[in-house]
Amino acid sequence: MVDRRHFLGLAAAAAAAPGSHAAPVSDALAGVDPRAVRLSGYLAHRIERTLQGNILKLNIDEDFLRVFREKKSPSGFIGVGKLLDAVVRLAYSTGDARALALKKHLAEVLAGSQLADGYAGMYHPASRLVKAWDIHEQAYILLGLVSDYQFFGETASLAAARKLGDYFVAGLGGKFDRVPDTREIHLAMLTTGFDRAMLALYRATGEERYLRMVTEDAQVPSWRLDIVEGRRPPYYGHAYAFMTRCLAQLELYRLSGDPALLIQTRKALAYLRRGGGLLITGSASKTECWYSDQSGEGDLTETCATAYFIRTFDNLLRLEGRSLYGDLMERAIYNALAAAQSPDGRRLRYYAPFEGPRVYWDRDTYCCPNNFRRIVAELPQFVFYTGQGGFLVNLYEPAAATLKLEQAGQVRVTVETEYPNSGNVRLRVQPAAPARFMVRMRIPRWCRRWRASVNGARVADVAEGFLRIDRRWRSGDAVDLRLEMPWRFVKGFHAQEGRVAVMRGPLLFSLNPARSPSLGDGNPRDLVIDPGSLRAPEPDHTVRPRGLAGRLQGTLHGRTHNLLLTEFPDPDARATYFRATDLTTAADDELLERQPA
Repeated sequence: MVDRRHFLGLAAAAAAAPGSHAAPVSDALAGVDPRAVRLSGYLAHRIERTLQGNILKLNIDEDFLRVFREKKSPSGFIGVGKLLDAVVRLAYSTGDARALALKKHLAEVLAGSQLADGYAGMYHPASRLVKAWDIHEQAYILLGLVSDYQFFGETASLAAARKLGDYFVAGLGGKFDRVPDTREIHLAMLTTGFDRAMLALYRATGEERYLRMVTEDAQVPSWRLDIVEGRRPPYYGHAYAFMTRCLAQLELYRLSGDPALLIQTRKALAYLRRGGGLLITGSASKTECWYSDQSGEGDLTETCATAYFIRTFDNLLRLEGRSLYGDLMERAIYNALAAAQSPDGRRLRYYAPFEGPRVYWDRDTYCCPNNFRRIVAELPQFVFYTGQGGFLVNLYEPAAATLKLEQAGQVRVTVETEYPNSGNVRLRVQPAAPARFMVRMRIPRWCRRWRASVNGARVADVAEGFLRIDRRWRSGDAVDLRLEMPWRFVKGFHAQEGRVAVMRGPLLFSLNPARSPSLGDGNPRDLVIDPGSLRAPEPDHTVRPRGLAGRLQGTLHGRTHNLLLTEFPDPDARATYFRATDLTTAADDELLERQPA
């Protein structure tokens, strides 16, 4: 049931947005409560490394909280609200005692240091709401506090969030475009996260003034910004800021049903898949901004952008139910996202180029480290979805979950697999009582040959990228899915024209020169690999437990070398595209809609 207050909010959103004749839109798929999911493979390892190897080793009081207690800073950015959001989600999904204590401490200090007027930032009075990045910082504090209420029912956090929301209403209402100093930075960038934070507060309270800040003051329904490549004044074309605003428009689309709210997201997808924006790692951006020349060195794939691409693909998967978005999520999670973290978890990257050296960020604060922590905390939500008459398995991870289905009540499901090392997946389905419902399993676009069976009987109904099994399920039923996972060579284009990248399943492989010492100081760009010499994958534990590597031969200045390719997250990987002796077996990237011109 929709209560009267929420109904009024829906009506307000519809009235505020263009095309108010439209009606609210329901998602095709629903997310699963992350506490109902237990992961035990690749993704679980990434979560454990982030919580135990990174977050719980931070100097929280000195590096994150001191300046918020003092409130004397003229400028700067910490990202403490993003950290709070990450810790709340990790504490909820893992139940870890130290994480629970940390989220309580963060929320209490941020709420306890809030001023009487609602200000929760770290700036001195003259800079508040005016200077970068005060609105941005406080927006994520608001979001983190709402998350604490959403997941744990913490009314004190909601009260602090409401107080901060009212501070925004008082300080920005009717003058949203006049208060922040936009001489150097575009307004959409200065206010990154504000719209979604206020929408989260609206959903938590039903108070229309928070919705109006988004629809009327920030004018999110009418936001239009071209995709402009490279940096230009005022600081413009930032991919991360663009995608956060796209997500806000998608939320408003659900409220109003106005198709105009899909334009910006569609524009970004077209740029990624048809305009050369999507990189082989599954992410995009250079120097934080859009670019499409496919060069691989330098400040490439900002971690904030990677996180928000993944979040957008999840959002679209729930909205539309298309397998494409699961494919895009998978590529980015296993490659660009994983490469943003050291193998032990402690160090994080702002950028993860696919050519040349990579560097770790020099501190624990700022946007990218905390957006990395946030998206890792969301990983349990990306494995299973419910809806469309049953449930969907999107990511193949050893997992157990209890799903609530309209058709069958509670259904216990387990996934047994060594993915991404192997394409063999067994799904066990255990409804509380026999019931008919649909099970969907994503068939990745990289997979050309597969087979599936239920209790030994072949099944082959595939539609729109999903294996579909509609039957009366009984406890103990099992689906066996075999995804053939050969090596494949993916054609480069633009700056990588005439070269290939080496992939297996969702994993991208690269060259760490130190693992192929015979190369000496030779430039990997001059290597010519022999695709026919690539051997079966072998174990390699230097990047992750149960990791993989591949051996093949290549020539450099007339001399043949035995090469070892390791998984892309290898911290010392230096080269990803190679010239090859034979390009006939190479294919276009399956995630691109067409080869860019």
